[in-house]
Amino acid sequence: MKTKKPYFIIIYGPTGVGKTDFSLELARALDQAHVVNADLGQFYTPLTIGTAKPDWQSAPVEHYLFDSIAEPVNFSVQEYRRETLAIFDALWKKSITPLLVGGSGFYIKSLLFPLCGFDDQPRTAHFRDERYRDDSSEELWQRLHAIDPDRAARIYPQDKYRICCALDIWHTTGKKPSEFVPRYDPPASFLMIRLTRSRDDLYMRINQRTADMIKSGWIDEVKALMGTPWEQFLYKKKLIGYDDIIDFLRGCRYKNLDELSAAIAQKTRNYAKRQETFWGNLAHAVERESRAQCSYTASIRSINLTLSSVDLYIKELSEHVQAYSANNG
Repeated sequence: MKTKKPYFIIIYGPTGVGKTDFSLELARALDQAHVVNADLGQFYTPLTIGTAKPDWQSAPVEHYLFDSIAEPVNFSVQEYRRETLAIFDALWKKSITPLLVGGSGFYIKSLLFPLCGFDDQPRTAHFRDERYRDDSSEELWQRLHAIDPDRAARIYPQDKYRICCALDIWHTTGKKPSEFVPRYDPPASFLMIRLTRSRDDLYMRINQRTADMIKSGWIDEVKALMGTPWEQFLYKKKLIGYDDIIDFLRGCRYKNLDELSAAIAQKTRNYAKRQETFWGNLAHAVERESRAQCSYTASIRSINLTLSSVDLYIKELSEHVQAYSANNG
């Protein structure tokens, strides 16, 4: 029996656009396809309502990297890349197409543009969590600047997460972070699908989803984590809405649930705009690099879910994948 060439599909789009439902419809249509998570918040076991985590355990197709982290620790893009590629390899051996689904652009980008030479370097797990917990971002930035002024110059002094990532590279590899540069090196040929909607449609969905999350028990979800290590983790991580709810429960901000809901919805809409910008930059980079090298094919589709029936898109995409399989099976 001839084995198909490795192939995967990325389904990306702003929060609230409908990635979960679309991916399930596409997985059913393709038959041999499983979903792999690319959404930061959905890695964490106790974060369900506020991350819009799907009921993945009851889904008709297999799901991976949901509820995969039970402790309040950071999950680097390098760690994500290693785990995701291991899942991809296991699925490809069974002739199953991975559907990478999510809105965390940096995790998706790590699969297409890994840091050159970084995967082979030894690392200390969760080094940042233990070593930098009590240092201010400005102090850490100065430390990074003394080690690697080139990398420090490209990071805002208030961006503690990326500063710690850079320092982590230095301490665990012995090399300057600026020595590791992203290169276009996808693991296989792929189809990248950007889901979008009209702005009014998307914003209405975000507003409604935020209200529904609060009605469904998001406040209680956060309340159960108060007084545990998760509280400080969520406050520093700034996953949308969680720090606002912590402040609401502490009595620091927001007079009532309506004011809280409105603030979270506004932040979510702002985040959706940043995701759209990130997608545009990533798509342009993929188009540019894929023209320069012929090792793997890259197809990019943009689908506006406001304008047409999902069924028509699913049919077209199924035919695209079937054509690829027929030519590369």
